[in-house]
Parts: sequence; structure tokens; C-alpha cells
Amino acid sequence: MRCLSLVLILFLLGLFSCGQEDDQFMGETGGRLVLGTMDLPTRISPLEPSVFSSSEILDLLFLHLHRVDKQTGKMRPVLAESWEFSEDLKTITYYLRRDVKWWDGEPVTADDVLYTYQKMKDPETNYANVNSLRFIRDVAVLDPYTIRFSFEKVYADILTDSDIVPVPKHVHEDKGARFSEEPVGNGPYRIENWVRGSGLFLTTNDQYYRGRPPLDEIQIMHYANIDEMLNDFTDGALDVVLNIAPRAAQELRDNENVTIFSQPGNSYLYIGWNLTHPFLEDKEVRTVMSMAINEQRILDDVFAGMGEICLGPLPSSSWGYNGQIQRIEYNVENARTILQERGFTDFNRNRIIDKDRKDFTIRVITNSENPDRVAILQHVTEDLQQIGVRVIPQTLDAAAFINALVDKRFDGYIMGWRVGEKIDPSVFWNSQGRYNFVSYANEFVDSLIDVGVSMLDRKEARKIWNEFQEVIYEDQPYTFLVVPDKVTATYKRVKGVEHDVRLASASVYWIPEAERRVSVAAAMPENAPLQESGSEPENAPAAVESEITSSEEPPEVIAPERILEAAAQSDKTISDTLTTTIVATAPPAPPKPSVITRAEPTRRIEPQYPAAAAEFGASGTIVVRVLVSGDGGVKEAQILKTFGNPACERAALDAARQWQFNPATKNGVPFEQMVSIPFTFSPE
Repeated sequence: MRCLSLVLILFLLGLFSCGQEDDQFMGETGGRLVLGTMDLPTRISPLEPSVFSSSEILDLLFLHLHRVDKQTGKMRPVLAESWEFSEDLKTITYYLRRDVKWWDGEPVTADDVLYTYQKMKDPETNYANVNSLRFIRDVAVLDPYTIRFSFEKVYADILTDSDIVPVPKHVHEDKGARFSEEPVGNGPYRIENWVRGSGLFLTTNDQYYRGRPPLDEIQIMHYANIDEMLNDFTDGALDVVLNIAPRAAQELRDNENVTIFSQPGNSYLYIGWNLTHPFLEDKEVRTVMSMAINEQRILDDVFAGMGEICLGPLPSSSWGYNGQIQRIEYNVENARTILQERGFTDFNRNRIIDKDRKDFTIRVITNSENPDRVAILQHVTEDLQQIGVRVIPQTLDAAAFINALVDKRFDGYIMGWRVGEKIDPSVFWNSQGRYNFVSYANEFVDSLIDVGVSMLDRKEARKIWNEFQEVIYEDQPYTFLVVPDKVTATYKRVKGVEHDVRLASASVYWIPEAERRVSVAAAMPENAPLQESGSEPENAPAAVESEITSSEEPPEVIAPERILEAAAQSDKTISDTLTTTIVATAPPAPPKPSVITRAEPTRRIEPQYPAAAAEFGASGTIVVRVLVSGDGGVKEAQILKTFGNPACERAALDAARQWQFNPATKNGVPFEQMVSIPFTFSPE
């Protein structure tokens, strides 16, 4: 079959670029980035993307065939050096780079890509996104660095669906299920140590094809409690915190050393109305309900104003978003007037409007695990009471909530949906959609979806999705509430975060050498007594901070929409997904806490006051952070806090490197631990 050049095909598609991946790493090299998150998967493998947690960590460890450039929106090559389409656009031939290696030194080949695809399709793998592969007819290796994908039809996301993130065949065949616990990748960073429930420690991949990334290490700390994470960030033990609550971000704004990044989110929150309800089947009544709910108050009170009012099923972060929609404004008086015109009155004077002698009473549900949605439910109850509608609020655990949706045992429900790079809302908005819990049926919307998902040209497809959004917003099967921002905080010493603050982009971050310091949560007092060299201080400083506290995994927050999305992607039943994600993963009994002992000093060396410091009468406290190895020695030392005298800093580092410890242990097994040592310098 005659092949068209990639340039011509991409011109026709109006979306992709085929230039070389020539991005250069910027900034100073060296140093460690410490990042805090509550969103880290318990298993790490492209074959096992997490249902609940973000899979962004995979982007630091494994390479995609290609990626979407966040700045230009164009598809750019990564593992695939280039690709070309067949004349009928149903076949893509990928030409892989020849200089990419796995961490064990073996080359990445087309056999790895084919093997990964086959494992994804294998029912025993239970690959969460197998539904995205449904239009791939065949995958064939043409030579060690050339692989061909054949599709059943041409559609807009053909490149997205063929974007396999391969695993090493030779390793996965050997490790099997253990691979997700002992992964081997090919990305810019590799796993140095993984303490489940506490931290993931990454170091540079010396064989990375693009060269050395700026940071020597990326340390990802996993938290179960957001307050603990924010306390550590405030104390300087973390450089970056991801996905924090807007209220917490507001509290951090007063810190002049911190930058808050707030970017448009890709999840919208809504109230889904049961359109089989005798009152809610009326579009005008649904419009009144939206008119009576104060979305701005919800945005301000629950999300500290960090987000935007939702204008339909596509958020502003989506390429298909329609920003010209006329918003239904909050207006209680107009809402009351329209209800009266529709025949609603308070006939029996019980402060609940009724029609045909039936009170307007509705049951609105949400999941109890999400405090934001519980707060929204309270707002909605209060708002609708103002127009005489009685809301019976009910919170359910995730499993009971999902079952209530499936059985349509609700009048309204509060939940959220994510919208990714690929727009395919069939399961939510098609008349026969699997998750069309509200029983919305509109043949015109069905046709818009069918056309939109099949269009090649995004400019033309955007017109379809604009109209799709407009029609649904006018029909109001949902009251569209808010789109919360994604909020992240970083210290200003972290550079390279200007355009994209997320875990997947951490490989381009860097910290200037002069600013590679973290303040200490519990430093010794400024007037701590100076001790003679080699002697034991009266109040000897204990090991101040431990960055590894437990080997148990923090509990994953169960979000009902994630369970539903996982069921849709894997094509499994909802009940099966509920079983595997909730029932099967629930421990039979509370896990036993790990027994942790801290590193305790056995030899303390105090620095001599330098003669060079005496010239200036320099005095103050310097805090040195040391990494105590499993044998009790000091593996590395770094200045954390100083009063600015270089001679005293050198003396403090020299002394700290000579300390000896009884190493920290976890369940009797030694492990490396960070310890902070304060030294006080005085000319007296």
C-alpha cells in the first residue's frame, strides 16, 4: 500500500507535528527535590494504571511512543522517532529510536511494544483502559525498531489510542505480577528505593537518551493526612505539595517564599436530576432549580473561589470547550415566579410548594467520603428551601452510592466527571449511555456525539463539541456547579515550574545550588551549649526528623466516579469493579503498625570555632542534615540552616560527617534516615 508522508497526513489532521524531540534540559544540575502528595499509586506499571490515584509517576519512569506538547497542543515524538500513516489512514507505522535502553541496559525494541499491547488485551491482565484498544485490529513487528498498528476505522483519536507505554518484555516475563512492585523502566528517573506508605526515592537514569535531567534525586513523600503534609511544607521539609485544598492554599499565601499555582481543572461537579421524577422531567423546572442554586457561593465557600462556574459537560481546560454559553444566573425571585407560572403553590402552607396536592420534596444523595460534596449538599439544601423545595439530604458510602445510582434510587445526586484529552462522552450522554443515570434522551445529542468522536479535523470537531455543550446546558439534565482548580504550592527556590506544576513534569525542575536548603521542623534553640570535641552534650540533640515513618500504605480515597470510569475503560461490570476495588482490597483486619526506632548518635563531634570566623565575631546556629546509612555512618551531609559564615559552614559539615549512629530500624531491619544536627558557634 502506498504511504503518504507524515508531513502531509499531519497537515490534513491539523493536529500533530513530527519534528524530533529536541527539548534540552535547562537549569543547574544537582540537588534533591522533595515533593509531597496524597495521590500516589500502590502499584507502578503501565499495565496497572490506578483506579483512584494519579498515574503521573509513570511519566518519570516510562516513555510513551509520543506525547502532547502542553504549550502547543501538538503531538510530539518520544520513544517513536517518527511515524507515518497509510493512504487510507487506517494504519500507522512507528519507527522507534535506537538509543533508548531499559534501566538494566537492554535496548527498547518493537518486541517490547507488541508484548505490552498483547498483555493489555489479555483478559487475565485486567488492564484498566482496555476499552481504548477496541478499534485496533492488529499490531505487527516489521523489524526490531519498526512496528505497525492497523485500525478498523479512521477516527480523531487514532494516535491517542495507539500510544502504548511499553514494559520490558524480558523483565516482565520473568517477574510477572511482581513487576508492578519492582518495575524496570526507561524514563529520565529510576527507582532507588520505595518504602510503601512513606516515600518513593528516584535517582537519575544515567542511560536516559536525552541526557541527564537537572535534579540528582526526586523524593516523593506519600501522606495520608493533608494537615501533616502541609505542616511539613510550612516547616520547609517539602519543596512542592500537589493537589492541595484551596482553603489550605489561602493560608499559604502569606508566605513570601511560596508560590501558589492554580490552573483550570478537568473535573466538573454537578447535580444529576432524575428525569423520571414527575416534576423534574420538565426542562423549565430543572432550569429553575439551577437558577435557585448559588454556584458562586459554593465556589467561594467550599473552594475558596479557586475555580470557575461550570457551563456544561466540557470544562474550559478541554479543547472542545464553548466559552460563549449564556450562564443561568442565580435569581431566587425569578425562580419563584417561574414555579408559580408552572402551577406550584404552597397549598397547605407547610412552607413546601406543591402541585396537584403533591409536595415538591426530593432526595439528593452524595458520597460520604468527600467532604466537599457533603458541604455542597448542605448548600443545595439551603438554597432550594428558599423557593419552597424540600431537600432530604443523604450521604452514602461509595459502594452504596453507586448502587443507588444504578438502581435510580435518587431524585438528585452530587458527583463529578473528568474530561481528558480525548473527548468521548458516549457513556454519560448518549441516550443509551452506560452511566446516563439521569435518563436523559436526546437524539440530536446522540448524533453530535457520533459525529464528534469520528472527526479527524479538530477545528471542525470543536464546532460539534461546542454545539453539544450548548444543547445539554440548555436542557439542564444536570445543574452544572463548579470546576475546581488544580492547586499546587512550591517554594520559589524550585525553578522550571512556570508552565506545568505536576508530578509528570518534575524531570525538568531544578534548584539553584545556593538555594538547596530546607528549613527544619524542630531545630535546637539558638543558645544550645557548645560542647567540647568528642564529648556528649548534656542535652544531646536527638535525631530530629524521620522521613520514613511507616511501611503501611496510606488508604486510598474511594471516589465513586473513578470506580465507574474504571469499569467503563475496562469494559467490566460495575459490580465486578466494585468488588475488585473495594471489597477485594479491604484488609481483613486493621494492619499492624510498623515498629520504628530512630537513629541515635553514638559518637558526636563538635566543630572547632574557626579562626576565620573570629575576625568578624561570627556567631549563630548552623543546622546540618545528614543521611544516616544502614550501618550507622553518615552517607551525606547538607547545610539546612545557617547564619551565613562560610568558615563555620565548612566546620559544621566536617564535624557532622564524623558522627556515628545506631541506625534507624523498621521492624528490626536497619534503614536509611535523615537526621538534623544543630551546631552553635560563638567566639567565647
